[in-house]
Amino acid sequence: MTLSLGAWLRRCAPDAGLSFEDPVPEPADADGPVVVRVCLYDVREDSRGRGGGMYLRDGADRPVSARMQPLRVLRYSYRLTAHGGDWQARQRALGDVVVAGAAAPCLPDDLVHAAFSAFGAGALPLLVAPAEPVPAPPGPPPPAPPLHLVVLAPLQPPADPAVDRAPSRIDLGARRTDTPDTPDTPGSGRRRSVPGQRPRIEEQAR
Repeated sequence: MTLSLGAWLRRCAPDAGLSFEDPVPEPADADGPVVVRVCLYDVREDSRGRGGGMYLRDGADRPVSARMQPLRVLRYSYRLTAHGGDWQARQRALGDVVVAGAAAPCLPDDLVHAAFSAFGAGALPLLVAPAEPVPAPPGPPPPAPPLHLVVLAPLQPPADPAVDRAPSRIDLGARRTDTPDTPDTPGSGRRRSVPGQRPRIEEQAR
């Protein structure tokens, strides 16, 4: 996940260095090359990403062999800060990320790690400067203005093969109503339906 993001950041901000180390104070050599520090500070499930469960069959006319759990989508929240160089170089580095993110709703497929290849094109949606980022954990503020970034990653739980075998016959408890009860099987419900008799009108001769 982070490897895919790192490859994209190197592409959209090639003039800046990239670091995924733990946040540290502003480097002493402030006149050195610009470095964009990336901090993963929150991972949680996106409730809107849940999909329905499915069942697997070995063939169209074969019984169910496994149960697939719902697809889950995890929300990875990153905080980006630029260090070193002058203020213009730092802002230019973060601006390059914003511009590239505006044109890329997903991480490019050629940069996505092979672990996500089974999910097809656009497997990792990208949100740069989200309107409502997940709040960062409490602590000292970052030494530079942060840029928040979110990557949504799918997670497919393994199939569950513990599936009950389908019954070959189901007794619905239905009873016939066209045969009367017999002495041997009273109350068996085998009765003959007899249509109700309507009253007759007779005329008498005087």
